[in-house]
Amino acid sequence: MILADLDAEREVHGRWRNLVVMATGTGKTIVAALDYRRLSRRGQVDSLLFVAHQEQILRQSLATFRQVMGDGSFGETLVGGREPQHWRHVFASIQSLHRREINPEAYDMVIVDEFHHAEAPTYARLLERLRPRVLLGLTATPDRSDGGDVRRWFDGRAAVELHLWDALERQLLAPFQYFGLYDDTDLSQLRWKRGQGYEAAELDGVHTGNHALARMVLRAVRDTVDVGRMRALGFCVSIGHAEFMADWFTKHGVPSAAVTSRVDAGGRQALLTAFRTGELTVLFTVDLFNEGVDLPMVDTILMLRPTESATIFLQQLGRGLRLDDDKPCLTVLDFIGGQHANFRFDLRWRALTGVSRRAIIDAVADDFPSLPSGCHIQLDRVAKDIVLANLRSALPTSKRGLVAELRQLGDVSLGEFLRETGVEIEDIYRSASVGGWTGLRRLAGLETSAPGAGRSGAGAGNRADAAPRRPGPAGPAGGGGRRRAAGRRAHDQLHSTVSDALRHAQAEGSIRPEVDVDTEARLVVAGLRDAAYQWLMDFSYPFGDVLGTLITSTEQRLQLVRA
Repeated sequence: MILADLDAEREVHGRWRNLVVMATGTGKTIVAALDYRRLSRRGQVDSLLFVAHQEQILRQSLATFRQVMGDGSFGETLVGGREPQHWRHVFASIQSLHRREINPEAYDMVIVDEFHHAEAPTYARLLERLRPRVLLGLTATPDRSDGGDVRRWFDGRAAVELHLWDALERQLLAPFQYFGLYDDTDLSQLRWKRGQGYEAAELDGVHTGNHALARMVLRAVRDTVDVGRMRALGFCVSIGHAEFMADWFTKHGVPSAAVTSRVDAGGRQALLTAFRTGELTVLFTVDLFNEGVDLPMVDTILMLRPTESATIFLQQLGRGLRLDDDKPCLTVLDFIGGQHANFRFDLRWRALTGVSRRAIIDAVADDFPSLPSGCHIQLDRVAKDIVLANLRSALPTSKRGLVAELRQLGDVSLGEFLRETGVEIEDIYRSASVGGWTGLRRLAGLETSAPGAGRSGAGAGNRADAAPRRPGPAGPAGGGGRRRAAGRRAHDQLHSTVSDALRHAQAEGSIRPEVDVDTEARLVVAGLRDAAYQWLMDFSYPFGDVLGTLITSTEQRLQLVRA
């Protein structure tokens, strides 16, 4: 199916630059190898450049390609000082390529693994320079925490998307049992840096050497899983924290080790071997296992750090989702404390489930009633209260947040967007850099019309930014403030009119009694206001014309709420 989708993109639509989004553990590299083999056999490509940022990923990818191609000598590596001899099929680190001048047309096919890194300057420069016949990007998590969108390299789209929920439904991954446990920590007063999160040293001070917390973690592990049989990864806040946890677990009868950058490559391999053979039960780390490590025997994940990034959260979860013999499911213990006001739980939950903010709040409140077969999510009472309070307070009112929300929801109407996110219409129009609803759609890659190009007359619909603007009456300084006040009064009058009409319809029985009339009225007026916002502000259009549009909008909305 995936290869067929890629074929259709190329042969039917003429798109030879494609992004493949597949959940961790579902075989992105195998798909890439099969895709290359098929194109090669057709004579459409020959030379190959495979790019990644870790030597471990390159070694594993080269082994996969050799298996698929049935050629043990296929490919060469450009990493860690090693140089290819033939330069025909090269598996290269981005660091090695950064220091070289490569003929832009040297390779027929370029494959970039972990493509969510593509917005980094080193990747961007390489992608801008190369001109392959076929470009294939691979990632499990295309959305970045900084608001960047790697889909821009592929005309704003992904050719194939197999997200975590879909992979679980198809039983391509092991089901998971997730337990969110309150850990009695309070991080609310720690320093927070925009775009970076908690101050690392302060976070380390809370966790490293905290014997009470380590004791609680070990007790929770023993209460939840069979420690004698488990193979666990623990993700920590720092190297010191990882070493402290490994020492604590080992002293209390659970053989463990810290695998960090302080351990050389040979030492890391020895520890991984001991883990695979069962000599070690738990490996504690910071970021080394986020990508590029294949440990299918992992059946327990310990999340010992506050992870806001959806990308990192899914990467860490994915370390334990690979199918393996005698592994019925993955057990996840996520230790949750009080968080800073800027911390956002919704990012991870929405990345995990693929649903809107409103749906996430409902799911947490109702203990996640709709999960793939075999999966279970349970938050203890305190953790649940913390998460719900955070979800209800974290509204995406910044430009970056609004864009990310709309990308997540897709091509929805303004009314749906307001309802699913909880933001107000003013949040969309407050900033000139957003440019209203059409501007927001354009920033999210959903609007392709050029700025300023719009439709005329009443048919402009909800394209507020594209509506023709006629100058309003001139006035003395400060007139803009009076016009804005008049616009607000007009808005309030419209809301009152719609509310009265809906209440009357509800009283007559044509609208279901459970419908919240005030909410529906707000959505109707919001949909109208998107088209009429500037018109109301400067009186460019007669109020009667706006009211006529309101009637049409109300009739359309009524179709959705009738009994």
